[in-house]
Amino acid sequence: MDFQDLVDTPQKVKTLAGTLVFLVAFPVYFEILPSLIDDEISGDSPGLSGSLTVSFEESTTSLSESVTLGDGDSHDSFFDLVTESTLSIGYVELEVSCFDNDDPGPGFTDTVEGVSDLIDVEGSASGHIEDQSADGSCSGGGNGGFSIRWDITPNYTGEDYTEEDLNENEIRQLWDAEGRGMGSWIATITASIEAAPVAGSLIDNDEDFDITWTAVFFDLSIEIASS
Repeated sequence: MDFQDLVDTPQKVKTLAGTLVFLVAFPVYFEILPSLIDDEISGDSPGLSGSLTVSFEESTTSLSESVTLGDGDSHDSFFDLVTESTLSIGYVELEVSCFDNDDPGPGFTDTVEGVSDLIDVEGSASGHIEDQSADGSCSGGGNGGFSIRWDITPNYTGEDYTEEDLNENEIRQLWDAEGRGMGSWIATITASIEAAPVAGSLIDNDEDFDITWTAVFFDLSIEIASS
């Protein structure tokens, strides 16, 4: 059978044309199919739109330790944040508490200071997360010490809100911390002991410090706002 036999009737011409279109389109379709699937998985689809309720499902990771330090003594505290989840970090907080209840009065209250070292934390090199320092008195009335907070995701409060202008994908991009905050958080705690001499001896030569690290993670929940 030669080519003329394939096109000697209108029906054969239509059949041949359809076959050629299929032979061309079939491999092209399967070539672009993976990219179509990847786009859908990666979230390129805008998702929900209109009036949307955005809420935050929080989880907390913390580390606590206690140390006793003399005058001028330092302690390095480590807080490792490593997770394979897709959660973002809202904020990280360091709290150091102390209670100087064994000195005679004003002028002899112990103090403490802390300085962070965040070189191994994701986002520090780009300037999104910066080192901080703080100090505080170990007040004999309680509530002594200091706290430092790092806001990893800007404007994060954990409070629900309604979004009218952005679609679901844009909202998720807005609250994506892009891995910032992951890594090893380090702070050096240094004590200053103000000991009062009494009858040739010292009442106070060290202080107890409670150190607490807290990281608040969150996941987004986005739904159509109820009317």
